[in-house]
Amino acid sequence: MNSRWIVGAGDHLDLVFHAWKQAYPDEHIQKVEVPQGADYEFDLSVFDTLNPELGDVFIAFDDRFGNFKRMELFRAALERGFTLASFVSTSADIGQDVTLGKNVFIGPQAVIGHGCKLDYNSVVHAGAHIGANSRIRASVWIEPGVQIGARVEIGAHAIIRTGAIVRSGIKVGKGAELGWPQLYSADIADKTVYDTRYDEPIFVYGS
Repeated sequence: MNSRWIVGAGDHLDLVFHAWKQAYPDEHIQKVEVPQGADYEFDLSVFDTLNPELGDVFIAFDDRFGNFKRMELFRAALERGFTLASFVSTSADIGQDVTLGKNVFIGPQAVIGHGCKLDYNSVVHAGAHIGANSRIRASVWIEPGVQIGARVEIGAHAIIRTGAIVRSGIKVGKGAELGWPQLYSADIADKTVYDTRYDEPIFVYGS
């Protein structure tokens, strides 16, 4: 039997590992923790203990550093020849013609409307709703209970926090973070951060 390795660190590693074990108890699933140093660099030597011909990998890491640390592990696995699987909870409601990229996680009771496209390395947590024909770009993080309308586009590396409601037809820019628990009814520029610690959004300019 081929193995499935859940590779990463932190709470999200535990969440994904247990979700996969519960959904597929007959599969050979192993949790592989990747150490990090004081400088947050990963010890990628853990991949050397795994044989890409004997199983596939799911990368499980949270939204820290704008989802780029999860992307770093994702790229390391691809460079070493691993196949990256995606996970869809058995209790999620997935519409017709939904397209999932590599290493996508869809949690329990999530609803993904018909015609949606979710690019690689994105996370949709439990109870989130995404309306029909929406586009979720690469390495997005959508927290539990988020409500996203139809025909919404979420830019790469965006973070949508619990309590956010995104009206239909809205475009959320690359690297934006919607942290205020409110209705977002206008387009959001790239790298705009709504942080609950501040009364005004933070605008980040430049590359």
